[in-house]
Amino acid sequence: MGIIVAILFILQIISFMIITLLFLKVSKFNNLEKKQQQLMDEMDHSVMAYLAEIKEENDRLIEQLNRKTDFFPPADFSFPQTAQQKTAAETDKMQQKPHPVPVQFALRSYQKTAATTEQREAEPLDDRAKAKMMIAEGKSVEEIAKELGKGRTEIELLLKFS
Repeated sequence: MGIIVAILFILQIISFMIITLLFLKVSKFNNLEKKQQQLMDEMDHSVMAYLAEIKEENDRLIEQLNRKTDFFPPADFSFPQTAQQKTAAETDKMQQKPHPVPVQFALRSYQKTAATTEQREAEPLDDRAKAKMMIAEGKSVEEIAKELGKGRTEIELLLKFS
């Protein structure tokens, strides 16, 4: 009888230890959940502050643009294709009447875009770019594989991971 009581006592102590361990695990999980919620709240506040700052900057920009009277280039102004194709007369005409900052910025951006487009057109296409173009044209995977000399699975993978 004494042995049975001792075994029951040991089992009860073990069960209390297991209950305590489970309680500690649950409390750690709850603490982790609270920390995660705090991080999400901080991220929300950061994003909201960033968006408010961007909105203020946009409002300021719109206000500055509304103050200007001449936003656009003259009617006889044409955008040059590249920087090398500008003539001296066009350059003199642009220097006689300065354009507001947005137009000058747009011109520089246009010239950079034209230069990078020419560079891209000069570069040879790799298999991935060719496969993308062909799929955009409506060709099947088998047709693309035949034209590129690759396997059908390889083309599928190229398209899947690009």
